[in-house]
Amino acid sequence: MGKASTPGSNWEQLKKKLPASEPKSKTQYHPAHSKKSKYRSSGIASFSKELVAEPSTPSTEAGPSRPVKESFTQVEGVVFLTPPSDKPLLTELRTMVSGRMVLNEAKRAPGNYVAIDCEMVGMGHMGSESALARVSLVNYHGHVLLDTFVQPREKVTDWRTWVSGVRESDIIDAPSFEEVQKQVAALVKERILIGHAVENDMKALLLSHPNPLLRDTQKCKQLRERAKTKRPGLKKLTESELGLKIQAGAHSSVTDARATMALYRLVKPEWEASLRSVMETYREKAGLAPMAKGGKRKRQEDAEDDDDEDAAENGKKGKRHPKEFPGGGRKGISSGLSVVVKRFGKKVEDDQPKRRGPAPVAATGGSWWEEGAS
Repeated sequence: MGKASTPGSNWEQLKKKLPASEPKSKTQYHPAHSKKSKYRSSGIASFSKELVAEPSTPSTEAGPSRPVKESFTQVEGVVFLTPPSDKPLLTELRTMVSGRMVLNEAKRAPGNYVAIDCEMVGMGHMGSESALARVSLVNYHGHVLLDTFVQPREKVTDWRTWVSGVRESDIIDAPSFEEVQKQVAALVKERILIGHAVENDMKALLLSHPNPLLRDTQKCKQLRERAKTKRPGLKKLTESELGLKIQAGAHSSVTDARATMALYRLVKPEWEASLRSVMETYREKAGLAPMAKGGKRKRQEDAEDDDDEDAAENGKKGKRHPKEFPGGGRKGISSGLSVVVKRFGKKVEDDQPKRRGPAPVAATGGSWWEEGAS
């Protein structure tokens, strides 16, 4: 019994296993050590460790999903959403706002319609006062007539880069305020000026413009009714009426000016029709030529208007058909169907057979066929 070998060998085997687990149990279950470790690991040191360790820890859990409203394409800060309609005019205006229009020399001219947009920076205490920092003007087809930064006249206290897109480095070699002011004044003179809250832009430029020649898309009755608000924002109108998203980040005065022009062209026929009497009165008081049916200015206006009217009515661009006169043909051109002449003050029907070439013309004036073709 005293020399039993079986219990002794089992005990020896058990002892070999016990020492290996003793150090582990001490570190895991010592209350004081655990408490101190908890406090030592708290604070900035532990927070930084967590940040470093976090990326290396793979996770199979799905994060919060982001709803996708609709498919879109982004071009130079302009996001193409689903268009509100498939009208050819709308397609053209969307392309214009994105800056992808290919224009010939004639469509790069200033024309009769100019859209403006300005970017401001802050001056004074906490940047509470606004000062002009960038100004952009585009014509009827979105061609850039002027786009320049402006040297502020006072010290800038807030560049507002997050919304204006203007940085201090942008104005180092920028032209002076007075120089830009003269350029803008020359471009908008005797032209219809379109802007969104355009009074703010003109105030920043210290310029005035005849009220009958101003078109403010923020105050436009047609656009306000569509937006169902008295003061619709440019961003909201552009998204709802053109199917474009702008101003996602810092603003671009060129894009904003193009969007303003596009909104104007969208409602131009009814807007201008409501202001026709106002325009006629203004031109009369200003000593300008009346809104004639012909002439160089009218032809220029028609060239701009045709783009919208043809796209809206016919679905494609084309030239207007010349006005037909009774009997066919054009004004001042004989059709050869009949000839009427006067001899000694009496009207005589010509019984001669039809002849080629121009018909006989009386010497007396005041007859429509004596006028040159025009």
